[in-house]
Amino acid sequence: MKQLLFFLLFIPFCSVGQVDHLMHKSMSKDSGMQKTTTYNYPLQSGQPKSGMANSGKKVEYDLYVTDTMVNFTGKQRHAIAINGQIPAPILEFTEGDTAIIRVHNLMKMETSIHWHGILLPNKEDGVPHLTTSPVEPGETYTFTFPLIQSGTYWYHSHTMLQEQSGLYGSIVIHPAQPEPKLKEYVLLLSDWTDENPHQVLRYLKRGGEWYAIKKGALQSYGEAIAAGYFKDKLKQEWQRMPAMDVSDVYYNKFLMNGQEKNYFKDAKPGEIIRLRIINGSASSYFTLQYGMSYMRLIAADGINVTPISISKLEIAVAETYDVLITVPETGSAELRATSWDVTGFSSGYFGNGPIMNAPDIPRLNYFKMMREMGSMNMGGMDMKNMDMKNMDMKGMDMQPDTIPKKRDMGNMDGMKMDSMPGMEMGMSGEFNYNMLRALHPTTLDSTLKSREVKLTLTGNMLRYVWSFDFKTLSAADKILIRKGERVRFVLTNNTMMRHPLHLHGHFFRFINSQGDYSPMKHTFDIKPMETVTIEFEANEEKDWFFHCHILYHMMAGMARIVSYEGSEQNEFAKSGYKELKKEDNILYPWYDLSVHSQGTWLSGNISNNKNALEFEGRVSWKGDYETETHLLRYLDKNQYLAFYIGFDYRKNKTLPLANKPNSKDNRSVFDVGFYYLLPMLIRSEWRIDHTGKLRLQLERRDIPLSNNFFFDIRANTDKEYAVGFRYMIAKPFSISTNYDSDYKWGIGLTWHY
Repeated sequence: MKQLLFFLLFIPFCSVGQVDHLMHKSMSKDSGMQKTTTYNYPLQSGQPKSGMANSGKKVEYDLYVTDTMVNFTGKQRHAIAINGQIPAPILEFTEGDTAIIRVHNLMKMETSIHWHGILLPNKEDGVPHLTTSPVEPGETYTFTFPLIQSGTYWYHSHTMLQEQSGLYGSIVIHPAQPEPKLKEYVLLLSDWTDENPHQVLRYLKRGGEWYAIKKGALQSYGEAIAAGYFKDKLKQEWQRMPAMDVSDVYYNKFLMNGQEKNYFKDAKPGEIIRLRIINGSASSYFTLQYGMSYMRLIAADGINVTPISISKLEIAVAETYDVLITVPETGSAELRATSWDVTGFSSGYFGNGPIMNAPDIPRLNYFKMMREMGSMNMGGMDMKNMDMKNMDMKGMDMQPDTIPKKRDMGNMDGMKMDSMPGMEMGMSGEFNYNMLRALHPTTLDSTLKSREVKLTLTGNMLRYVWSFDFKTLSAADKILIRKGERVRFVLTNNTMMRHPLHLHGHFFRFINSQGDYSPMKHTFDIKPMETVTIEFEANEEKDWFFHCHILYHMMAGMARIVSYEGSEQNEFAKSGYKELKKEDNILYPWYDLSVHSQGTWLSGNISNNKNALEFEGRVSWKGDYETETHLLRYLDKNQYLAFYIGFDYRKNKTLPLANKPNSKDNRSVFDVGFYYLLPMLIRSEWRIDHTGKLRLQLERRDIPLSNNFFFDIRANTDKEYAVGFRYMIAKPFSISTNYDSDYKWGIGLTWHY
């Protein structure tokens, strides 16, 4: 009780005009800004030499983007730093300041900076080839914009996959009206992989198993039998569903302010402190827990909300939350950020002495998740008619939200302490969006003309293509809106993954159980099978980005351009955003090379969103060889069906039909056909060659028998068949063996690229 009273007494006051600014902003450049002295910032720290500039001043920063080497895991790896730091320097301003930020690109490739959650002129938004010119190698780009808001925000590269390599930092904008003085810390969460991010995306495109193996998320048949989920595994694959997972990538480290452990020893016993928490990761959700149990949540995405006490805070990628915590009277307490796949965490320790650790989170029960998903008959990932209400999804943190009572808890700038607002909601424990309540009504002007946009989040995990309405950014039209409209987006997640969605240049009402007091946000999480509604006043101009903030989902196509009709176009719009739209349709290669005692096998693939070039070659040590090359085009929205043309060449000198023309052992033919993915993830091939010969082939690769052990099988109407086994010992290598009806048994190694 004493702790709660302290929380309520020291909650920072909301800037009176903040919400009005966000809902009815004006981007006028002459909005009362005064020409004053500026401050210089040293290269390494990015901090002002003489303290913060006062409200209404020009605050200048120089950001130097450089290649660097880091060692987070005991191995030297390439990274990208700003002013020699990962994360980049904290940029601090006061509401009413004018930001002048010079970005110096000292690399040999282009770069960019997006100011996430900041309301600013379109050309300052920082999305290259959409709103802002990229910062070319050796060049400097100067961003200038007024700050009409306050709160916790961040900045990051929007160029390819640079954000994953370390190009991200924090922004703190203090309100123009003074707040109660509290000690505060900025906590920027991130994820780190020792792999080149481009190789990570290529590996996701090829559907490799190593990340699942490292996380213990493969859900093999052997494990399913041992755990009593064999029927569920069969049902899952009958519905053409891949194994359940909550995160695509295996990360080597999870970081808080660039470190696994952070010690804040200047936090005094019993002191209440403010934490500005930012999820700046490329693709990791985090669960936050504090060793002193409850945290007091006071702001979401930079905007103050009605305070609530929570024991567990789940933060999606790109969200920010401000919380208050109390330092222990004796010792120290841990704030732990655990990755949602529970493969690691980072920590901050507040105080001195013995540590009060945050609770451990148990490992995910993937088979339980698989059973829950399977019970909904999600054939083809078609989840339009699925009902989340009655699902027991606790293992996935998808349980139905606990709806708090709609009690008006008062504004933070006028709280009645005797009514103890927040006590009722404060004991609810685990955070969910329905607990977020705005300080003031957020309803939009009902006289505005309304527009509704319905979007379905879609994806193909087998080919790693992500989209809205089965269209990637490169194939999609703009979402057209008009200035002065009340725009409502209704989004349904038709995939098995969660997606944090971000709309540039706008705050929107996230419609929840609070009705007129629904919170304002710039980023929100949408769970599998969930439908979410957001709405905003269209008070901008030109074109803005709307996308999934999981970096690899965005780069694989889950993005759209929101365009103001009748607005002046920039230079990129006039060319149809050709450069931007190239990003999700890049060709990615991969192959497997098996060197066995009886011969060598090579299978390769070069693929983009809709097309693929596939090659298979087999050579025996006796001099027999055969190749098949197919050029595919995927035809249906689920990408189960693909038409192809190809060439089949065989010269098996020692096999029985070696001298018979157009036989399985001696042929040189052109063919056409199609592939169709059957239940149990069996790939069927139907073809006819130019001589009129028909062939049907069935194939299933990568059947998981245990966490590292896989089985392949293939048979066709030419009476050819093959089986293979492999045991993965590392991401690029497997011990493998196979039996081929023509080449017999062999054993050796397989190299995966």
